[in-house]
Amino acid sequence: MNGKNIRLFIVSFVMLFIEIFLIRWISTEVRIFAYLSNLALLACFLGIGLGCYYAKKPANVSITIGMLFVIALASQSEPFLRITDVLSGFSDSVVWYSAFKTGGAAMVFYGTLLTMSFFAMILVAFIPLGQILGRIFDEYGNVVIGYSVNILASLAGIWAFNLCSFFSTQPWLWFAFSIATLLFFVPRNRKDMIIAVAALIAAVLVTCTPRSSILTVWSPYQKLELYENALANFSFIRNGYVLKVNNVGYMTLLDQSEGFVKKYPPQIYDVSKRKFNTYELPYQFTDKRDAVLLVGAGGGNDASGALRSGAGIVDGVEIDEGIYKIGRSWHPEKPYDDKRVRIIIDDARAFLKKSKEKYDVISFGVLDSHRISSNFNNMRLDDYVYTQESMREAKARLKDDGVFTLTFYVVPDRLWVGDRIYGLLKKTFGEVPYAFTVSDATLNYAGVMFVTGNDPDGIRRHAESQPDLMEYIKNAQAGFPGTTRLTTDDWPYLYIQKPMIPRLYLLVSAAILCMLFVVYKVLMGSQGAKINLHFFFLGCAFLLLEFQNISKANLLFGSTWIVNSYIISAILLLILAANLFVYFVKVKDIKIIYLLLFLSVVTVYMIPLGALNMFGYWTKSILGATLLNLPIFFAGIIFIMSFDKAQVKDAALGSNLIGAVVGGLLESVSYITGVKALLILVFLLYAASYACLKRSS
Repeated sequence: MNGKNIRLFIVSFVMLFIEIFLIRWISTEVRIFAYLSNLALLACFLGIGLGCYYAKKPANVSITIGMLFVIALASQSEPFLRITDVLSGFSDSVVWYSAFKTGGAAMVFYGTLLTMSFFAMILVAFIPLGQILGRIFDEYGNVVIGYSVNILASLAGIWAFNLCSFFSTQPWLWFAFSIATLLFFVPRNRKDMIIAVAALIAAVLVTCTPRSSILTVWSPYQKLELYENALANFSFIRNGYVLKVNNVGYMTLLDQSEGFVKKYPPQIYDVSKRKFNTYELPYQFTDKRDAVLLVGAGGGNDASGALRSGAGIVDGVEIDEGIYKIGRSWHPEKPYDDKRVRIIIDDARAFLKKSKEKYDVISFGVLDSHRISSNFNNMRLDDYVYTQESMREAKARLKDDGVFTLTFYVVPDRLWVGDRIYGLLKKTFGEVPYAFTVSDATLNYAGVMFVTGNDPDGIRRHAESQPDLMEYIKNAQAGFPGTTRLTTDDWPYLYIQKPMIPRLYLLVSAAILCMLFVVYKVLMGSQGAKINLHFFFLGCAFLLLEFQNISKANLLFGSTWIVNSYIISAILLLILAANLFVYFVKVKDIKIIYLLLFLSVVTVYMIPLGALNMFGYWTKSILGATLLNLPIFFAGIIFIMSFDKAQVKDAALGSNLIGAVVGGLLESVSYITGVKALLILVFLLYAASYACLKRSS
């Protein structure tokens, strides 16, 4: 490998590594980024695209290194940590554990300004890397080989970070590795090297600041911090632990065992009332508990409640292995050491599709997502769990007289979320006998529990035979009209009130569009550069198509981090295959490829995704990967053929990346149309790229 290929490989590798780790880091420390679709990703794309336009100017990687330190420092500073509170008060969407009232137009403007400042920091960090990339491509002899090196290096960058995630490494290591790799591009003079090394040390020191937690684990999904917990109003009673996720309280690991509870008088722990907490209530509606399924098993409270209630076999599904490991090691009752408990590390929806078991009780814990499901789409981790199709799959896992319970933290200002869940269960089971508020040993309000099943009359009869239970239900009853639009696999947005783009997304999208307009004017003024519309529309369509593929693959195989990694890798491999096709097969007429591209998009639109579920796992995987990614293969051929002929390759690549930014903003259209309809927009964008083909050449 010659020097140019080495530089291309390293810059492509480090760009992907930094891109993914910044998305992960920022969405944890500045939580608003966990709710705003692709915001950090779009900043990366725009920075690289701008860098490509300035490829002929010297690249100063010390700027990237310095900005990484500034980002690390800003993510720990008070103004930026308050962004989530300032921008979370819009009533048409849900941001957990933050202010539920906006502070007026001035505060909203302030929050948007801070958000865009963070956006600008990420953007600036990537400009020097984009300059290096653009210059290499401008000077590269064989573009097909160069772009293939770029794709292979990107794959390596993705899986290098996946390796860090798999071993739950800490962010200081991500910063140190990134900056150390960037030293390859720093001029070998004393001044620049001292600045770079100083920034490396400073970034590591900022990101490895010790905390007061007992334990801190960075799982592939989120940051987990364990703290000791005390009983409310009795701080001297240590009753377990509280687990924080991304710096906010998320779940408890409580000791409610017989031995512990009986130590204290009834005014502190009334054993007779224990059966009315959220973990034991599901078992008050049936005498049959031979087989129990816990969806969202968490740290072990639900499993402990099932065991105390006399469950036979307890299957627990938990997506985050980090939470399971903490629960196994630290839960006071050690439920995960019990031989009756079997834990499955998987996405809840994926398990429901694969399982053939039947259960007496299925209990959905509080599966409330604090983040989007991946770096490349706007789905939350739990969106596909709360759809009509998901509820039907859960019903199919119930025995004929089985009981189904679902608990969810329904915020008073967002009662429509509870109303939607009520409507979903009513449509699935025909009736929802009971809906009432519940609590646990540390919280006065732990959410609303919905109770239904395959035999609603039997559930009612069993409940009515227990006067104390009926008294509890009567006092805690929650009423819902069931009028909110229901979620489906095509429109799975549990946290969006109705088909509309939430105001938070509109606000940030408008700010990004204003920034894009300013960027365009600056480029026109300083560089005399123009946007290559052919590549611009290719970039728009590609990111929308990628969103489609990730969303549908999550539906087929689950929203786990490893599934997302495989999907993104498959997309890059298809692009690599397109490069090889162009290299070995001399395509003379690009119109034929466009025709195949249009046909493949129409095919993906027409074939129902559910049809693949009739096949086994591996057959479904192969067919799904082939079908969903077919348009990407043909689009990849078009891109590399056009890129090879482009006279100004840095501008072509920059236009493509800026187009991807616009494509990322267009993803929010799915909040109105649903996911599938985006394929129509993808088709139109590819048609626009074809219309601009002659102008491009």
